Amino acid sequence: MSNRGEQSLLKQSTLLMFAVSIAGIATGFVSGSQSILFDGFFSLIATFIKVLMLITAKLIAKQSNQRFQFGFWHLEPMVLLIEGSFLLLIAIYAFLNGVFGIINGGREIELGLVIIYAAVFTVVEFAYFFYVRHRNRTLKSSLIQFDNISWLVDAMLSVGLLVSFLAALLLQSQGYGEWAKFVDPLILIVLALTMLPPAFKILGPALQDVLGIAPDTLDEQVREVMEAAKVEHGFDDYVSYVQKHGRARFIEIHVVLPANYRLQSVGQLDVLREEISAKLGKPDAARWLTISFTGDRKWIA
Repeated sequence: MSNRGEQSLLKQSTLLMFAVSIAGIATGFVSGSQSILFDGFFSLIATFIKVLMLITAKLIAKQSNQRFQFGFWHLEPMVLLIEGSFLLLIAIYAFLNGVFGIINGGREIELGLVIIYAAVFTVVEFAYFFYVRHRNRTLKSSLIQFDNISWLVDAMLSVGLLVSFLAALLLQSQGYGEWAKFVDPLILIVLALTMLPPAFKILGPALQDVLGIAPDTLDEQVREVMEAAKVEHGFDDYVSYVQKHGRARFIEIHVVLPANYRLQSVGQLDVLREEISAKLGKPDAARWLTISFTGDRKWIA
């Protein structure tokens, strides 16, 4: 399976996110802003996650081997689970840091520098988010789709920083400098809360895939196709099993034929397989489909 476009975009995304993280950490230290520093460390963690995604994309492109006979599809939800967990942990850390910042009387920061930082990276991150989303309309990669969430979160962080620092500058200009000190920890709390929905958006599907929970949509599709086939071809019964790992779908169907079923050749069963396969959608490298036929009900238990 070739996914060079996916790998190329992930490499590009990783390098750019690393540059953003270095800029954020450096600006945070120089300006004394904990929220900018948080933004930089978030980007650094996102960079490491992107490296894991790139490794996963390369492994998925490889053929299965003796140890991993079903390929490396299971790694995709595992990486996404790690990403979602990191997002959740860093959001909790940021929230607590912001609360303690307010309790301790706020923070003095260099507003001019942080406003420039927030303005520049708001433009850069939103531009790259929309660029990746446009590219993925062709690639249709779930890895890139979830990876791009980190760019949206980073862009939202930058917007929040920009608006809040401009508000702090306005407070200073109006003679309310003592209140401006509370802007930085307040931003940190708001940013932490805005990161929770993206974290759960990644964690939910990834956790379902890792635990092997059957996806309802795929399960219903298979049952609808098989119920129709059962009526049309006079099957006695069937059982179906479905599972999803990232983009990979595993479908197993066992059909019980009646004792008086007129079977002229093995090729007749292959025709039935082709018919069921076509009704389940266009086959691709990420779909594993097994359809077996038996006359003894014990083989479907």
